Amino acid sequence: MPRVLVLLLAATATIFFAPMLEPTSSAAASALAPVDSVTLDFAKQQLPDGWSLSSKAWKVEGGELRGVSDGMFEFAGPIADDFKLSFRAETSEKANVEVKLYDAESGTELYTFAFLGRWHSVLDGVKCCMLRGGNFVAVDSKMWIFPGRRFTFEVRRAKGQMQMFLDGVLGPLFVDPQPLIAAKGIKLRVLVSTEGSKDKVVIDDVTLEHAKP
Repeated sequence: MPRVLVLLLAATATIFFAPMLEPTSSAAASALAPVDSVTLDFAKQQLPDGWSLSSKAWKVEGGELRGVSDGMFEFAGPIADDFKLSFRAETSEKANVEVKLYDAESGTELYTFAFLGRWHSVLDGVKCCMLRGGNFVAVDSKMWIFPGRRFTFEVRRAKGQMQMFLDGVLGPLFVDPQPLIAAKGIKLRVLVSTEGSKDKVVIDDVTLEHAKP
């Protein structure tokens, strides 16, 4: 058999049989086939059913969610394992922005998507990372947030693969060989931890696409 034909056949076999793991593009994310989509533009003073705030210093004002110091907002859901969440946020000083997933029934912490803007002693720097339970499973030392800029945050989970995006750029990615499953669904929290008690936080344009458990 001619050598050129052998090489061509070998290349074809590689294309068809090599294992594939792709970062989920916007097109691939549509494979989630969400049955529900929620958008919070904070045009109304009252949050929709299922959403809540943890701090009286956080409130809807001027078409945004505005807060002072640490706080969080939560969607009790429950939602299914696969979802996509995006939102815009800005802080006046250094802060961390985290998305946490909990078992809706037991309250057990499952995964954390952490966009850090403050020094982390364990990571020895300011980085973005993912945790499974309390263990670090993915770290990106080239991605972090800083005050005075409104970033677009996005996290995705689909079929055991989890991804973090900052302003549309892919950061940490983790494929869990044994995904943590919540039998009765997941509740979701967005937490902001600031350096000072008077530091300001602004959040807007929250979109959650998910399937029901």
